[in-house]
Amino acid sequence: MRFYLLLSLTLVASLLSSCGEPAASPSLQKARAIHAQLNELSVTLHDGMQESLAVVETQIEASLQAGDSALAIQLARLESQLGELDVRFHDWNATVVGIPGDACDHDHGDHEGHDHGDHGDHGDHEGHDHGDHDHAHGNELSLEGMTDAQILEIQEALLAELGALQALFDSIGSAVPEAVNE
Repeated sequence: MRFYLLLSLTLVASLLSSCGEPAASPSLQKARAIHAQLNELSVTLHDGMQESLAVVETQIEASLQAGDSALAIQLARLESQLGELDVRFHDWNATVVGIPGDACDHDHGDHEGHDHGDHGDHGDHEGHDHGDHDHAHGNELSLEGMTDAQILEIQEALLAELGALQALFDSIGSAVPEAVNE
């Protein structure tokens, strides 16, 4: 009798341990790592863009108060470039889709209630609101039904585009001190 009880418990334990998700493929593991990297890098890039926009806006106001309209015009061009980059960033962000089966574990709270549409009298941003920062929440994009290799390919393409946006920001951002010093 003890033997049968022990055998039954062993079978139940074996069945319970065999239930669950199969191990993720190397492609899916890499896709998850890239997606985590996308989340981290995109926050850093967006925060940098917002800081640069705030600095340029302050510099525009200071140059106008000082009567330096030439500098204000140069800074307004930089602000416009940063604003266009911000729009491209949000367009990119709208294409970011989570890995099927993964819960969204990054914080969208940092962006709630902040509207990029109001940049004063000198901004080219009027009328566009970026208060909606969710990528896979409520949009129609989904990676469901795709192979692990396809999911990885999409995450790699998203990372490449984010890298291009970062490079563009770096080139625009490097002009901020030059415009102030000219």
